[in-house]
Amino acid sequence: MRLRYRLLLLGTLIVLVFQLRANAVQPTLEMKIDRFITHQMSTQHIPGLALAITHENQVMYVKGYGKANTRQLVTPQTQFPIASLSKSFTAIAVLQLVEAGKIDLDAPVKQYLPNFTLADTQTADQITIRHLLNHTSGLSDFGFSEAFLPQPTTHAERVDSLHNARFVAAPGMQFHYFNPNYDVLARVVEVANGQSFGEYLRSHIFVPLQMSQTFHATTMAEALQRGDRMATGHLMAFAIPFAAPELSGYLGGNASVISTAEDMAKYLILHSNEGRFADKQLLTSDSLALMHTPPLQIKSSYAMGWFVTTEHGRKILQHNGILSTFYTDVAVLPNEKYGIALLYPISAMSLIAFALPQIKTGLIQLLTDGMLPLSGFSINLWGFSLAILTIIGVALAVRSLLYFPQWKRTIHTTPKWQIILSIAWMFFPFVIVLAMPWLVEMMSDRIFNYQQLFRAMPDVMLWLGLCAVLGSINGAIRLIAYADNGRS
Repeated sequence: MRLRYRLLLLGTLIVLVFQLRANAVQPTLEMKIDRFITHQMSTQHIPGLALAITHENQVMYVKGYGKANTRQLVTPQTQFPIASLSKSFTAIAVLQLVEAGKIDLDAPVKQYLPNFTLADTQTADQITIRHLLNHTSGLSDFGFSEAFLPQPTTHAERVDSLHNARFVAAPGMQFHYFNPNYDVLARVVEVANGQSFGEYLRSHIFVPLQMSQTFHATTMAEALQRGDRMATGHLMAFAIPFAAPELSGYLGGNASVISTAEDMAKYLILHSNEGRFADKQLLTSDSLALMHTPPLQIKSSYAMGWFVTTEHGRKILQHNGILSTFYTDVAVLPNEKYGIALLYPISAMSLIAFALPQIKTGLIQLLTDGMLPLSGFSINLWGFSLAILTIIGVALAVRSLLYFPQWKRTIHTTPKWQIILSIAWMFFPFVIVLAMPWLVEMMSDRIFNYQQLFRAMPDVMLWLGLCAVLGSINGAIRLIAYADNGRS
């Protein structure tokens, strides 16, 4: 009998030990997040990032990963340009002045900016503040290619530069993402409140939110001068990141905020806590709801500074920010009260299209389901594929050059149409490179200049560029040979 009790006691102790050990090694949510981010950075060759996660009115997780520059690691206090995420700050400024009775959402812009006009002056008078906030002004890059025009240095200059902008739709009828909409709003804030836009953001948003490392910069030159903790940006080619200076230029009211993960956590709380942070009510709950609601009269998911989507049955407020060497991504789950901010010192079309969205989606899955996401796209495949395409393209072009003497001997026996078609085909890569800004515009409703396109995808542009140069050389010498043959 005693032996039986002893064995039962021993068995119970063994079970308890194993249970305690299992509980001890069970990863916490914070450990899962850390492992997930570390794995993604290694897989996608991301040089650094800063992450902030909030739940309800609390900061749940804030951490820096990787290198900010050659001397420092990324910390929660490292500064990043947050690019188009700045639009939501501009929207808050406008809605605060609406609450103060200084701006009417449905008043024409011209009421606040008498010199505001466009190529069609009568239609310009119909654009309202609400149209600008919802990107339904009827303007787009197609009617005003700002990427190919001189850069302004002030918000007033941006308003003046729009005098020749053409409409692509009637105001209020279509959504077209157009950065100058928010630049004009920045100028409206200045005029309506009688102070600079940067000072307004500081006193009415940054200070109440205790965002002590956040500031507004009208130009990138100003941002780099004032940002004493700024990360170094990166480009990527063939899956290899490399440091590069950010392009200079105007940031305006659409991309002017410089912030940190630590500060962005406070901003996330504002949006998941009905416009309130600590003891400060920056916006009423009604104004915040309006800011988070797309216009009902047209098909658009854009509210005021936020895209509003539904994924797996969950409502998500999200927006990204893209510069040539920086990328930012923010998501707020208003029903679950979670907020996520990801700040990256790198920007690359391949990462933005495939890799970085899966990091945000993975974090949402971790927070809502507690499950580690499955591995997805790897940037290595992209880099390897582009490298192979580039090698093949160059090899074929060189082979064609070496084949030229033999080709020349066949001119007399080859049909004319076949010769002309073969020569024309050699200029095709050059035509593609020449048309790239407009091809991108057709797919995205945005126009970028050649410098911006090269920085966004150096590997693609290098592949196309080499094929265009070598193909044009091939085509030119064949065209000359064919013309000489015709004269003889």
